[in-house]
Order: sequence, then structure tokens, then C-alpha cells
Amino acid sequence: MAGDIESTNPQDYDRMMDINMRTPFILMQFFMEFLRESRGCIINVSADKGSRPDPGLIGYCMSKAGVEALTKAAAMEVAPFGIRVNAVAPSFVETNLYRASGMTEPEIDALRIRAKNNMPMARVASAAEVAKAVIFLTSEHGTKITGHIMRVDGGKALTSRGQTDWYGWQYMNRKFEQESTSYYTYMMYKRERSVPPSHDLD
Repeated sequence: MAGDIESTNPQDYDRMMDINMRTPFILMQFFMEFLRESRGCIINVSADKGSRPDPGLIGYCMSKAGVEALTKAAAMEVAPFGIRVNAVAPSFVETNLYRASGMTEPEIDALRIRAKNNMPMARVASAAEVAKAVIFLTSEHGTKITGHIMRVDGGKALTSRGQTDWYGWQYMNRKFEQESTSYYTYMMYKRERSVPPSHDLD
């Protein structure tokens, strides 16, 4: 859910926390008896923004950071019962999320290109690749892994920075990612100009 520290209202914040934080916590509580009996494992779903926050997505970033803290704290608590707790943290994944949000195909293509350019592997993940990470953590190959956040991000976590400067929500052009014209929008406001540039100098 998009919004910065000024524009995010408490209701949107609460909804984001309910979905991303409260839900996995309650599910873990509910199934704890069964997990003890089966010596099972829990896989939470975080995101790259849980450890590499982006401006304009403050509630989402906070909720995913909380999921990672929940994963690590719970892993320590339930390890004596033979229960493992891990999480996967993908970055940009090829899904219908962006179409459902109302973004156009050219905007999604531009976002995909930008995401690829911010990853050392220079490609975005598929949903199947994220699913394979989950399967690995639940398999016999992951029996000694707990409290781990598996990054499915093409190496993005290894880079130093992956977003443009933030000038305030009112100056941004699109949700999810800032565009190069955001700088000009901001500068026009500062200089009291009214006509935007007709070209993109990103």
C-alpha cells in the first residue's frame, strides 16, 4: 500500500499491519500445537523492502520488517520443540499485482526494466522461483536452517542503493517506483514553474 509518513492514514496503516503482521502471527499461534506434534516448519513471506526500505511505502516496509523480526524471534522460541521458522524475501516478481493496481502495460514494462537494472543478475524473478525457495526451506535439505531470511532478489541486497531521491508524495508521478520526471515536478514547484518538460532525461 503506497503512502509516505505524511499521507498514510492510521486506517491504512492498521490494515497493512493486519494483513502482513497480525495474520502470520495469529496463524503461528493457532497451529502451534500441531507444529509441536509434527515437528513442522513455518515459512513466512517478507520482501526486499523489509530490509531495504523505499520512500513512499512506509507502512508496507514497516510490516515486512516486522515479519522478518517475527520470523527470527519465533525461530528462537520454538527451536527446542524441533520447529523451524524461516522466511523468503523476494524483490520484483512477475505477477498480476501491478496490473491489479491500475498500472498500464508501458508503466509495468518501465518498472520491470528499472528493477532489472537494480539487480546484479539483471533479471526479475518468477513466481515459480519464489515457490522453489519455499519448497527448499521445507524440504529435507533445509532441516538445519531456522531463523533465516532467504533473499530471492537476484543479488539486489548486495547493492548499495536502488531508488531515486524522495521529494514528497505530492511530487511523485506513480505508485511503487519514482520516475525521473519526479525531480522536474519538484523543481518546478520550488521555482514556481508551471510547464513540465516534454522529455525524459533519466
